Amino acid sequence: MTNIESLGQWDVEIGRLTEMRASLRGRPEYPLAARTLAANMLRDADRDPALGGMLRDAGRTVAALSAISLHLTGGVTLARLKTFIAGFGLVSPGRARALLSYMLYLGYLEQEPVGSSPRRTTYRATSHFLASYVQHEASLLAAVQVVEPAVELVLKHLADPQVLKSLVLAQGKAFAEGSRQTPAFEAWYRTFMHRLGGIQILHGLTAAAQEFPPHGTIPFSAAEAARRFKVSRIHVNRILNAGAVHGFLELEPGGVRFTASGREALDWLYASRLSVHLACAAQALKAIPQPGCGGAA
Repeated sequence: MTNIESLGQWDVEIGRLTEMRASLRGRPEYPLAARTLAANMLRDADRDPALGGMLRDAGRTVAALSAISLHLTGGVTLARLKTFIAGFGLVSPGRARALLSYMLYLGYLEQEPVGSSPRRTTYRATSHFLASYVQHEASLLAAVQVVEPAVELVLKHLADPQVLKSLVLAQGKAFAEGSRQTPAFEAWYRTFMHRLGGIQILHGLTAAAQEFPPHGTIPFSAAEAARRFKVSRIHVNRILNAGAVHGFLELEPGGVRFTASGREALDWLYASRLSVHLACAAQALKAIPQPGCGGAA
């Protein structure tokens, strides 16, 4: 089997996510891919504060993907953003206006009036947003490339508008379908994913661990995390304490230890994300404008 054929095997319906996670866990590259994903997300946030702002919780992350998807398919409006966000089931559509305002504040969106007397305001992604998101996609692809080397082909053609569009639209559909499997981890999402900086704390712990899922104590400083993720130390401690209350973490002096429940949830999170991005990379491979690449996948 060639590398392209191997990647093509991930081009399956996201309804088979349970099967995909099992296949991924059987790959020896999976632990490194998970830790690479965590490290790449932290690096992106450090390099670009605006992008970092959009990656701080599930709602903002969903809004960023939604805005790019809508930009590529006719433009961003408040109504379209509400509808798109609602499809994920992770954040209330009522938050769409605030998220839209936040992206305007970051300089990620700009107004684009429709006609001379527009009934609605349409927004488009700025060049800054597009550049940031292409870099973000490259970081996601680099993580799954650890598992499937043929992802390099998608990376090389990421600047092609059709490849980017194929990748982003596939992700929007995949994450909307995959979000239906989150209720079993509702407490995990409330504790980490929906709290400002919670997902970044998880990425920090995952990247700092020597194995995945992490066993043993991981060094952790609440003060350092607060500075890096631009939240208060009190907020960081609240997240950690909530994790301990729900049985996901054990807090130790100078460190954090994931419990069996915490390792299960963390493994589910990263296996799900990597599986989705592998599936989307396999679909984007078919959009590459080179005879042979699409057919081989």
